Amino acid sequence: MRRVIKDAFVTGIAGLFVLLVILVVFGVMARNGDHTLVKRQTCCSIDRDNLRRITPRSIDRYKLTIDPGLQGYIRDMVKRYRVKFSAICVLDGITGDILALYGKREEREDCTLALDTYLAASLFKIITSIAAIEYAHLSPQSVFTYNGKAHTLYKSQIDHHRNRWTRVTTLSRAFALSNNVVFAKIGLSRLGAGPLLLTAMKLGFWQSPLIECRCEPSTILVPENNYNIAELASGFNRYTRISPVHAAQIVTGPLNHGFMVRPRIVKGLPLESIQVMDSRTSRYILEMMRQTVTRGTVSSAFRRYRSDRVLRRLTIGAKSGTIDGKDPEGRRNWFVGYAKDRRTGREISIACLVIIDDYYWIEADDLARMIIRYYFSKY
Repeated sequence: MRRVIKDAFVTGIAGLFVLLVILVVFGVMARNGDHTLVKRQTCCSIDRDNLRRITPRSIDRYKLTIDPGLQGYIRDMVKRYRVKFSAICVLDGITGDILALYGKREEREDCTLALDTYLAASLFKIITSIAAIEYAHLSPQSVFTYNGKAHTLYKSQIDHHRNRWTRVTTLSRAFALSNNVVFAKIGLSRLGAGPLLLTAMKLGFWQSPLIECRCEPSTILVPENNYNIAELASGFNRYTRISPVHAAQIVTGPLNHGFMVRPRIVKGLPLESIQVMDSRTSRYILEMMRQTVTRGTVSSAFRRYRSDRVLRRLTIGAKSGTIDGKDPEGRRNWFVGYAKDRRTGREISIACLVIIDDYYWIEADDLARMIIRYYFSKY
């Protein structure tokens, strides 16, 4: 009975935060400031059909922010490695300019695929980490325990018990290795549904990231019970969805000391940013993303970057995500990250989604590394 009451309480709190989201949305629509949903809905200046195939001619015609060389390089690499499905977005981390927007499905190029949403998988651990630092006052060195495999999530694993098989890890290590159990425990015992939903809202969920053209908003299914909260916090569910454009946008928050930049694909639009976290949180997130590259889930793809003449001058961070799905059939393989040139200050954020099957030639982290290297080799 006590557990039923507790679950009902959690559901009620989640419902209240959904109501809060709706009220905030309508409140924003009523304002005339820079960050209004009215502008997002009525200022679409480019039809999505005009972005299905981006060429140097269309870049000039529509005054796009796309870098023709980078766009062409991504197209060539996707073709060379026979990628069946890809959706890729590269942003200038300072201005929010979309430097590349590419997509491919089977043999057909469709760059608007990067404007659609897909299962987010472990990318949501970025949002959980931000919430944990700001609401639960955790740090990368905060210590947690877990039982069983790190990449599974059973109800028995999120129970608080210790035995001789219990392992100890830190938040930074759990982030780098994408530990589902630790993040599920953080969501359930340290946060709850409210801070997770509120942080997601601040970071742009339920809003279109672009005003120039239609881009699907990233979405979350409101948790109905404790296990749903654990699933949401770890990304171990089939309901949280995010677009490559929005995923790349979220990374601009830590890059800009807590100010997230709004993406823009048309030249001449004003630079817009909004504070989504404090500077301490941004430093922690950047540090944890660097750990993912040096000793985490994408370290094998970057193992020789210190000896590479281009990559060695960069600071690189990332978060990976993997989940199976359908339409098309295959494993969704994510790389979301940033790269910053320590000498020039130039920086980019990148979101790369590749769907792989039993016969794949390249994964998202390798493709992202090649894109990062090409871009900074030009400067």
